[in-house]
Amino acid sequence: MTRLWADRWSGAKSGVLDRRLISRIPWSAIRRIGQSRLLSLTIVVPFLGSVILFNQAVVDVLTLSPDLVRRWLHLDGQAEQVRAVAHSLTLSRLYYVYFGLSFLGFGSSLFALFCPTIVKDHSSATHFQTTEINLASKPRVHILLGDAAREAYFWDWESEENHIVTFKTSLVVRRAGSPTDFNVLFHRVVREIYAEWCRRNPESAEDHSDYYDVRGIPDPWKIGCAIAFPRHRPETFFADEMLDASYDEATRADVLALAYMAYDNTKPVLRVWTVTFYALGFGLLLIPTVQTFYAVLRSLVV
Repeated sequence: MTRLWADRWSGAKSGVLDRRLISRIPWSAIRRIGQSRLLSLTIVVPFLGSVILFNQAVVDVLTLSPDLVRRWLHLDGQAEQVRAVAHSLTLSRLYYVYFGLSFLGFGSSLFALFCPTIVKDHSSATHFQTTEINLASKPRVHILLGDAAREAYFWDWESEENHIVTFKTSLVVRRAGSPTDFNVLFHRVVREIYAEWCRRNPESAEDHSDYYDVRGIPDPWKIGCAIAFPRHRPETFFADEMLDASYDEATRADVLALAYMAYDNTKPVLRVWTVTFYALGFGLLLIPTVQTFYAVLRSLVV
């Protein structure tokens, strides 16, 4: 019985992880909210919100009309009691507003601090390609491909036993956040760059069988690993030659798109926290709105 429940739990866990829910919230998706100028102002709310929202003058101005409260709640008490109820309802709504704006401020802070600059400046990989294609120098393309290779190495959670670098991020997070579209594009781009390198160096291609898989074809993971983390002098030379080949006109645009997607999927844990804070913030702000809507609707119907 215990084994049966363990198998069910393992199957359910694998099913959730294989949906790759974290990969569905890249920085570019959060950017639509994080780049809002209005939301960026909420960063100051956790520090100044209590002074602003709970100032007595502000509370007096925002206090709900006792007549409306009497009508909404069908109260028959004294005017002083109704005013007390109105004041209490106002404070409860201010609490929701304060904590809602505070959570939005926390989310905006994480976005401002940790979202990659490339994603902040460009809304999509296509926009980044269009802007950079005629400006990107060879050294910059080298850096972008190297960063993309390191990200691909990070997301290759299935080859954990072969990794030469230990990551602090848990295997569960990496599996749930592994971006399929980025991994597919990375493998295809690396194969194309390797093919370009072979065309340039036909006499050296056979000397690099270490980068082939068991089927005798180039292994993008091994090639990408050499680009990201060259471990010895021959591998460093090979990585440099691969980086030079990446500047070819046929693959340069793909390298730019690959780099954007790599930056777009960085820092999965911080992305989850950012989205969580935004969701909590909007949820808390929605509560008084729903309460007011229900109260008005109820007063009209009853």
